[in-house]
Amino acid sequence: MKAVLSQPIDEVVENFSVKQDYSYYTDGDHGTWRIAMDRLEEVLEGNTVVDYVESVRATGMAKDRIPTLEGINRSLATVGWKAIVVESFIPPDVFMELQANSILPITRSIRPREQLGYTPVPDIIHEAAGHLPMLACSEYRSFLQRLGEIGARTRMTEWDMRLYERQKNFAELVAQEDAPKEQIARAKEAVASLLKEDKGRPVSPARQLARFHWWTVEYGLIGENHRIYGAGLLSSVQEAKNYRSLPHVRLTSECCERGFDIDHIQPHYYVADSWEHLMDETEAVGELVAN
Repeated sequence: MKAVLSQPIDEVVENFSVKQDYSYYTDGDHGTWRIAMDRLEEVLEGNTVVDYVESVRATGMAKDRIPTLEGINRSLATVGWKAIVVESFIPPDVFMELQANSILPITRSIRPREQLGYTPVPDIIHEAAGHLPMLACSEYRSFLQRLGEIGARTRMTEWDMRLYERQKNFAELVAQEDAPKEQIARAKEAVASLLKEDKGRPVSPARQLARFHWWTVEYGLIGENHRIYGAGLLSSVQEAKNYRSLPHVRLTSECCERGFDIDHIQPHYYVADSWEHLMDETEAVGELVAN
């Protein structure tokens, strides 16, 4: 079942996609990719729900160079998905509309070498090395598309958009190596003041869904052995190597009551019993945000 979109999906793609322009990447960028992939393979071995090395290959990637959009799409065509390249952050509802239609947005840029372990902004390591390998798993594809369908029907309020813009500005400043500390502090305070302003009010459906997305798509664990399927963990050496030492909480729709911070490692992770359990909770959240 496809989502009921606010605009045709072709228009969404046209409005937000950019050319990858492979010449954009320097030898240093390819070196950063190689180092990241080597380190990720080492720390993720035995900890992921899919065979990470095999799934990287199956989705059109290699360790030695940043992947091309053409190569990725040749591989994804076999499972009915495709990817587009975007500049950086895109609005959450747009991301969901793409996801609902089996389209994965991949940010063109790559993080600085100094932020190899963790970065608060989307980049090609997070979205290609993080999200893409899981698309080799049919159960994950079904989950991701279904969540996108729910998200495409969940409209953001004006306040939600203000929060998104402030969080985006803060994350981009944190990711800049030369951003003045005072400017970062002001941006962080702008986020905090907006959240304080909203304290005590009901959390909007869009924010509830964003929280579920964060605790599952980005930082989810699954199964008896608590293996990783979340892209934030799959793309962060710093976070993945320590994830078993932090609290693990059984996933329920109550995770929508827990906010999150984008500028540091998570304090806990949610675990789904199985793919069936994950889909059940996804449907529960769908009912929650529809009311």
